[in-house]
Amino acid sequence: MSIGGFLQKRRQVRHGESVLWRTAALQSALRALKPRRRCHVLPPSPSLLLVIVTAAILLPVLLTSCGKKGQEGEKKTVQKSEDDFLDKDAKPDERKYLLAAKPFFIAVASRKYVDAYALLSSHARARMSLDQFKPAQQDSDVQQNQSYAFDNVTAEQFAYLMQHVEAAHGAPRAPKMLHVFSTDADVLNRRSKEQFGAMDSMFAIGAMPDWIPADIRRASLRGQIHTELSPQELERVAATEGVSVEALKKSEDFDPYFNLKVVLVDEGGQLKIGYFEFLPPSMLD
Repeated sequence: MSIGGFLQKRRQVRHGESVLWRTAALQSALRALKPRRRCHVLPPSPSLLLVIVTAAILLPVLLTSCGKKGQEGEKKTVQKSEDDFLDKDAKPDERKYLLAAKPFFIAVASRKYVDAYALLSSHARARMSLDQFKPAQQDSDVQQNQSYAFDNVTAEQFAYLMQHVEAAHGAPRAPKMLHVFSTDADVLNRRSKEQFGAMDSMFAIGAMPDWIPADIRRASLRGQIHTELSPQELERVAATEGVSVEALKKSEDFDPYFNLKVVLVDEGGQLKIGYFEFLPPSMLD
């Protein structure tokens, strides 16, 4: 995949907005100092001129200082909670699904694959294919990936399969985001009659096996995990972009990650990971 899958363009307009705001505030202050009555207009006194000049000099400085303090305050609040990557706009009834999937995302992002394995349901452990970790790049790879499967997967086998994810996307380092995609039972079971029902199911459950019971599927969630590229991969990407590795790493647009799709199931009254897929960055992200 090209670097376009890793780079995200950001447009910053705060500086321009702050300049316009300071200008408008200064104009308002000067208008307030002007005589309101048109009759008996007198030349401004030296003291009034001093007030105007002082306001013109100090107001932009003071407003800029406040702006900097506000921005510094915003920076200090970033990543204070381990829930920061959870969808802030989730509906109240979706919160339980975010909290249920959160430990799995944190374990994967921390490269604690044994811990992540412990959060899988018996259905997820029953069978895993390479396609869940390394999606086929072309049609000829699909059958090969699906044939490369494990039954009754162990923690050691799961950790081994995660090496394919790291080889393709880099080593996980932190959760980026997580949101609930669907809780519609028809979508979760490929039964939707809506116009785009089949597409919704594809995004929601991917290649989730039909043998996983329909009545235990509760929610589909999609999220992203930040990664750190290997030195060799960094050099390859930098060469592709025509920049140095140092310049690439300093770029605000450089943000490697991968997507992670999970389907929660009810197993013995507990929400567990019933199915998952690791996916590359997409234009739809």
